[in-house]
Amino acid sequence: MLGLPYGISTAILTILMPYLLRKQGVAVDRIADIVALGTIPAVWYFLYSPVVDMGPLRRTWILCAASVAGLCSALAVLLLHISLGWLTILLVAASAFAGLLSSASGALMASLRPNARGRASGLYQAGNLGGGAIGGGAAIWLADHAALPLLAWGVMLLVAAPALAAFLIRETPLKHSGVGAHVVSLFRDVGQVLRMRRTWIGLLFFLSPVGSAAVVNLISGVGPDYHASGVEVMWVSGVAGGLLIALGSVVGGFVADRMNRMLAYVLGGAFAAVFGVYLAFGGASPWTYGAGYSGYAIAAGFSYAVFTALVLEVLGDNRHAAGTAYSLLTASGNLPLAYMTWLDGQGYHRWGSKGLMGVDAIANAGGGLLLLLIAYRARRVFSKS
Repeated sequence: MLGLPYGISTAILTILMPYLLRKQGVAVDRIADIVALGTIPAVWYFLYSPVVDMGPLRRTWILCAASVAGLCSALAVLLLHISLGWLTILLVAASAFAGLLSSASGALMASLRPNARGRASGLYQAGNLGGGAIGGGAAIWLADHAALPLLAWGVMLLVAAPALAAFLIRETPLKHSGVGAHVVSLFRDVGQVLRMRRTWIGLLFFLSPVGSAAVVNLISGVGPDYHASGVEVMWVSGVAGGLLIALGSVVGGFVADRMNRMLAYVLGGAFAAVFGVYLAFGGASPWTYGAGYSGYAIAAGFSYAVFTALVLEVLGDNRHAAGTAYSLLTASGNLPLAYMTWLDGQGYHRWGSKGLMGVDAIANAGGGLLLLLIAYRARRVFSKS
């Protein structure tokens, strides 16, 4: 449930707003500028995430951040016809508060016992990715059947209402000894995380292309290459894809609690490589498009869940600076998504859909082999943590 507010807030930015702006006649390049600005906090939110480790309960941050993110998203909808400038500012603000949602949720997951963190990661990513895709689709449906004021209320509820599940969490307050001492202690703990050997080993995984699942960002645009109709593209890359990503997330979380998480990380990349090869050479047909991406979507969910579980394993039992350190490591995982989206696009520019899928498959397979060697050498580091 606590993955839903972040996922739906992201879907409002990346799914609903482009749909609404295009209907208003806004040029695609201008829409891209607005969305790109709105995603900036996802890379840099670790800079202000220490606030979730310095004040009220983490569940309080979840409730407040979800409410403000939902309000900003709703106001952006109302300003659709009035000011693109203020609309952009509100979307950036919504994204910034969504970052606090991620930080606080990560801190709560870090407080769980180690053998439950994989399942928690899988369920969180199921809500984030799967719920986000379904919530974005629901918002588009509402946009086609309701006036903007009603759509704004719907957006507010979609983002904020799931955060009420935070009331079900029993959380022990952190002990603080004054603001100054607390700040010093917080940054000392963050420094300790950054000095740990397993943190730098983890970063080799997080910054690699393995499991980045960049095809998810581009799949709706290559439907015509497989002769897929608009309806087929909508189902494959939309609701059905979201449900399959959620399924993969649950499976990935289950697996992450039962095997070495570094090896599970490589396994997720291997699954993506297999379906990438199928999409590249399976033939330009709607069946290849649907079957290939269905498998890829499950692999993507699996990889995202294992990514989160490995982040939590790297953090260990650090409870004081958990939100800050979680945000820092999670933000590092956004970089491969960006550069692999660009590289996949370059593959398409040169060799079409085969190039896009081939580049993605090679990156997952080749990177996976390197990570396999690192996992073998680093297994003792994590066994001692």
